[in-house]
Amino acid sequence: MRVLPQRRRPRIVLGVVLTVVVVVGLVLIAYLTPLMSVRNTEISDNRTVPGAQILDAAAVAPGTPLLQVDTEAVARRIAAIPSISSARVQRSYPSTLQIIVIERVPVAVVPDGDKVHVLDRSGVGYLTYPNSSIPPEIKKLPVLQTATPGPADPTTRAALGVTADLPPQLSALVLRVIANSPVDIEFALTGNRKVIWGDDTRNDEKARTLGYLLSQKATEYNVSAPNFPAFR
Repeated sequence: MRVLPQRRRPRIVLGVVLTVVVVVGLVLIAYLTPLMSVRNTEISDNRTVPGAQILDAAAVAPGTPLLQVDTEAVARRIAAIPSISSARVQRSYPSTLQIIVIERVPVAVVPDGDKVHVLDRSGVGYLTYPNSSIPPEIKKLPVLQTATPGPADPTTRAALGVTADLPPQLSALVLRVIANSPVDIEFALTGNRKVIWGDDTRNDEKARTLGYLLSQKATEYNVSAPNFPAFR
Protein backbone atom coordinates (compact mmCIF):
# COMPACT_ATOMS: atom_id res chain seq x y z
CA MET A 1 0.00 0.00 0.00
CA ARG A 2 1.35 3.38 -1.01
CA VAL A 3 1.47 6.00 1.74
CA LEU A 4 1.06 9.62 0.72
CA PRO A 5 3.73 12.03 1.98
CA GLN A 6 2.55 14.01 4.96
CA ARG A 7 2.96 17.34 3.13
CA ARG A 8 0.51 16.26 0.37
CA ARG A 9 -2.32 15.39 2.70
CA PRO A 10 -3.22 18.99 3.70
CA ARG A 11 -3.33 19.91 -0.01
CA ILE A 12 -5.77 17.07 -0.75
CA VAL A 13 -7.97 17.97 2.21
CA LEU A 14 -7.93 21.62 1.16
CA GLY A 15 -8.90 20.65 -2.39
CA VAL A 16 -11.82 18.57 -1.16
CA VAL A 17 -13.01 21.38 1.10
CA LEU A 18 -12.81 23.91 -1.75
CA THR A 19 -14.75 21.58 -4.04
CA VAL A 20 -17.50 21.16 -1.44
CA VAL A 21 -17.65 24.91 -0.89
CA VAL A 22 -17.95 25.56 -4.62
CA VAL A 23 -20.70 22.94 -5.05
CA VAL A 24 -22.66 24.25 -2.06
CA GLY A 25 -22.25 27.78 -3.33
CA LEU A 26 -23.58 26.85 -6.78
CA VAL A 27 -26.57 25.08 -5.26
CA LEU A 28 -27.35 28.10 -3.08
CA ILE A 29 -27.06 30.41 -6.08
CA ALA A 30 -29.44 28.21 -8.06
CA TYR A 31 -31.88 27.91 -5.16
CA LEU A 32 -31.90 31.48 -3.87
CA THR A 33 -31.22 33.70 -6.87
CA PRO A 34 -33.11 34.32 -10.13
CA LEU A 35 -30.19 33.19 -12.29
CA MET A 36 -31.98 29.89 -13.02
CA SER A 37 -35.59 30.87 -12.54
CA VAL A 38 -38.84 30.23 -14.40
CA ARG A 39 -38.93 32.44 -17.47
CA ASN A 40 -40.73 30.08 -19.83
CA THR A 41 -43.42 27.43 -19.34
CA GLU A 42 -43.95 24.83 -22.05
CA ILE A 43 -47.24 22.90 -22.11
CA SER A 44 -47.66 19.86 -24.31
CA ASP A 45 -50.34 17.28 -25.22
CA ASN A 46 -53.27 19.51 -24.24
CA ARG A 47 -55.92 19.34 -26.95
CA THR A 48 -59.09 20.54 -25.27
CA VAL A 49 -57.90 22.19 -22.06
CA PRO A 50 -56.67 25.76 -22.71
CA GLY A 51 -53.07 26.48 -21.82
CA ALA A 52 -54.15 29.48 -19.77
CA GLN A 53 -56.25 27.22 -17.53
CA ILE A 54 -53.28 24.90 -17.01
CA LEU A 55 -51.02 27.82 -16.16
CA ASP A 56 -53.55 29.12 -13.64
CA ALA A 57 -53.74 25.71 -11.98
CA ALA A 58 -49.95 25.35 -11.95
CA ALA A 59 -49.70 28.62 -9.98
CA VAL A 60 -45.95 29.06 -10.50
CA ALA A 61 -44.95 32.72 -10.48
CA PRO A 62 -42.51 33.84 -13.18
CA GLY A 63 -39.09 34.39 -11.66
CA THR A 64 -39.40 31.57 -9.15
CA PRO A 65 -36.05 29.73 -8.93
CA LEU A 66 -36.47 26.36 -10.64
CA LEU A 67 -35.13 24.47 -7.64
CA GLN A 68 -37.86 26.00 -5.48
CA VAL A 69 -40.64 24.66 -7.71
CA ASP A 70 -42.34 21.65 -6.11
CA THR A 71 -42.97 19.76 -9.34
CA GLU A 72 -45.11 17.06 -7.70
CA ALA A 73 -47.39 19.63 -6.08
CA VAL A 74 -47.72 21.51 -9.37
CA ALA A 75 -48.62 18.25 -11.15
CA ARG A 76 -51.30 17.51 -8.55
CA ARG A 77 -52.85 20.93 -8.98
CA ILE A 78 -52.99 20.52 -12.76
CA ALA A 79 -54.41 16.99 -12.49
CA ALA A 80 -57.25 18.43 -10.42
CA ILE A 81 -58.64 19.99 -13.61
CA PRO A 82 -61.59 17.69 -14.41
CA SER A 83 -60.62 17.06 -18.04
CA ILE A 84 -57.03 16.12 -17.17
CA SER A 85 -56.23 12.58 -16.08
CA SER A 86 -52.62 13.19 -15.02
CA ALA A 87 -49.74 15.61 -15.43
CA ARG A 88 -45.97 15.48 -15.32
CA VAL A 89 -43.90 18.55 -14.48
CA GLN A 90 -40.15 18.80 -14.90
CA ARG A 91 -37.45 21.43 -14.84
CA SER A 92 -35.47 22.24 -17.98
CA TYR A 93 -32.48 24.36 -17.16
CA PRO A 94 -31.67 27.17 -17.26
CA SER A 95 -35.16 28.69 -17.19
CA THR A 96 -38.00 26.50 -18.46
CA LEU A 97 -40.74 24.57 -16.70
CA GLN A 98 -42.16 21.73 -18.80
CA ILE A 99 -45.73 20.52 -18.25
CA ILE A 100 -46.94 17.37 -20.00
CA VAL A 101 -50.60 16.47 -19.55
CA ILE A 102 -52.75 13.46 -20.33
CA GLU A 103 -56.32 14.51 -21.02
CA ARG A 104 -59.36 12.36 -20.38
CA VAL A 105 -61.01 10.96 -23.50
CA PRO A 106 -64.82 10.85 -23.53
CA VAL A 107 -66.15 7.32 -24.08
CA ALA A 108 -69.83 7.31 -23.07
CA VAL A 109 -72.54 9.35 -21.41
CA VAL A 110 -74.93 8.62 -18.56
CA PRO A 111 -78.27 10.47 -18.61
CA ASP A 112 -79.29 12.06 -15.32
CA GLY A 113 -82.61 13.85 -15.51
CA ASP A 114 -82.19 17.04 -17.51
CA LYS A 115 -78.45 16.58 -17.93
CA VAL A 116 -75.84 14.05 -19.00
CA HIS A 117 -72.53 13.07 -17.43
CA VAL A 118 -69.55 12.32 -19.66
CA LEU A 119 -67.39 9.36 -18.61
CA ASP A 120 -63.85 8.39 -19.62
CA ARG A 121 -62.72 4.77 -20.01
CA SER A 122 -62.16 4.35 -16.26
CA GLY A 123 -65.70 5.48 -15.47
CA VAL A 124 -64.79 8.91 -14.14
CA GLY A 125 -67.57 11.41 -14.80
CA TYR A 126 -65.64 14.57 -15.51
CA LEU A 127 -68.01 16.75 -17.52
CA THR A 128 -71.72 17.51 -17.22
CA TYR A 129 -73.96 19.15 -19.81
CA PRO A 130 -77.61 20.17 -19.67
CA ASN A 131 -79.69 18.36 -22.27
CA SER A 132 -80.37 21.67 -23.98
CA SER A 133 -76.72 22.36 -24.79
CA ILE A 134 -74.89 19.09 -25.41
CA PRO A 135 -72.02 19.62 -27.88
CA PRO A 136 -72.29 17.68 -31.17
CA GLU A 137 -69.24 15.52 -30.41
CA ILE A 138 -70.80 14.46 -27.10
CA LYS A 139 -74.14 13.65 -28.74
CA LYS A 140 -72.31 11.05 -30.82
CA LEU A 141 -71.19 9.11 -27.74
CA PRO A 142 -73.07 5.95 -26.74
CA VAL A 143 -75.24 5.83 -23.64
CA LEU A 144 -73.99 3.58 -20.86
CA GLN A 145 -76.71 1.49 -19.20
CA THR A 146 -75.55 -0.17 -16.01
CA ALA A 147 -76.77 -0.34 -12.42
CA THR A 148 -74.09 1.72 -10.64
CA PRO A 149 -71.94 3.65 -13.14
CA GLY A 150 -68.69 5.02 -11.75
CA PRO A 151 -64.95 4.42 -11.44
CA ALA A 152 -65.35 2.08 -8.46
CA ASP A 153 -67.72 -0.21 -10.36
CA PRO A 154 -66.01 -3.19 -12.08
CA THR A 155 -68.86 -3.50 -14.57
CA THR A 156 -68.47 0.13 -15.63
CA ARG A 157 -64.71 -0.19 -16.08
CA ALA A 158 -65.01 -3.41 -18.08
CA ALA A 159 -67.73 -2.08 -20.38
CA LEU A 160 -66.05 1.27 -21.02
CA GLY A 161 -62.66 -0.34 -21.54
CA VAL A 162 -64.16 -2.45 -24.32
CA THR A 163 -66.01 0.55 -25.78
CA ALA A 164 -62.91 2.76 -25.78
CA ASP A 165 -60.89 0.17 -27.71
CA LEU A 166 -63.44 -0.49 -30.46
CA PRO A 167 -62.19 0.30 -33.98
CA PRO A 168 -63.63 3.61 -35.28
CA GLN A 169 -65.83 1.90 -37.88
CA LEU A 170 -67.52 -0.15 -35.15
CA SER A 171 -67.55 2.60 -32.53
CA ALA A 172 -69.55 4.82 -34.90
CA LEU A 173 -72.37 2.23 -34.92
CA VAL A 174 -72.79 1.93 -31.14
CA LEU A 175 -75.84 3.68 -29.66
CA ARG A 176 -75.89 2.07 -26.21
CA VAL A 177 -73.60 -0.01 -24.04
CA ILE A 178 -75.61 -2.37 -21.85
CA ALA A 179 -73.62 -3.95 -19.01
CA ASN A 180 -75.19 -6.20 -16.39
CA SER A 181 -71.85 -7.49 -15.07
CA PRO A 182 -68.19 -7.52 -16.16
CA VAL A 183 -68.91 -10.71 -18.13
CA ASP A 184 -72.24 -9.61 -19.60
CA ILE A 185 -71.60 -6.70 -21.96
CA GLU A 186 -73.81 -5.93 -24.93
CA PHE A 187 -74.02 -3.21 -27.58
CA ALA A 188 -77.08 -1.75 -29.23
CA LEU A 189 -76.15 -0.74 -32.78
CA THR A 190 -77.79 1.39 -35.41
CA GLY A 191 -80.37 -0.42 -37.49
CA ASN A 192 -81.99 -2.02 -34.43
CA ARG A 193 -79.12 -4.52 -34.11
CA LYS A 194 -77.70 -6.08 -30.96
CA VAL A 195 -74.23 -7.45 -30.19
CA ILE A 196 -73.57 -9.92 -27.38
CA TRP A 197 -69.96 -9.23 -26.41
CA GLY A 198 -69.57 -11.14 -23.16
CA ASP A 199 -66.55 -10.22 -21.02
CA ASP A 200 -63.69 -7.79 -21.69
CA THR A 201 -61.16 -10.35 -22.95
CA ARG A 202 -60.03 -11.11 -26.51
CA ASN A 203 -61.42 -7.76 -27.60
CA ASP A 204 -59.36 -7.49 -30.78
CA GLU A 205 -60.56 -10.91 -31.93
CA LYS A 206 -64.15 -10.06 -31.12
CA ALA A 207 -63.95 -6.78 -33.01
CA ARG A 208 -62.52 -8.47 -36.11
CA THR A 209 -65.14 -11.20 -35.95
CA LEU A 210 -67.95 -8.66 -35.55
CA GLY A 211 -66.63 -6.74 -38.54
CA TYR A 212 -67.05 -9.86 -40.67
CA LEU A 213 -70.46 -10.75 -39.21
CA LEU A 214 -71.95 -7.33 -39.88
CA SER A 215 -71.87 -8.11 -43.58
CA GLN A 216 -74.64 -10.62 -42.81
CA LYS A 217 -78.18 -9.32 -42.45
CA ALA A 218 -79.28 -10.05 -38.90
CA THR A 219 -80.62 -8.42 -35.75
CA GLU A 220 -78.36 -10.15 -33.22
CA TYR A 221 -74.66 -11.00 -33.37
CA ASN A 222 -72.86 -13.04 -30.73
CA VAL A 223 -69.07 -12.71 -30.54
CA SER A 224 -68.65 -13.68 -26.88
CA ALA A 225 -66.69 -16.72 -28.15
CA PRO A 226 -64.97 -15.24 -31.21
CA ASN A 227 -63.91 -18.66 -32.53
CA PHE A 228 -67.57 -19.73 -32.58
CA PRO A 229 -69.60 -16.62 -33.49
CA ALA A 230 -73.30 -16.67 -34.27
CA PHE A 231 -75.96 -14.41 -35.72
CA ARG A 232 -79.68 -14.54 -36.30
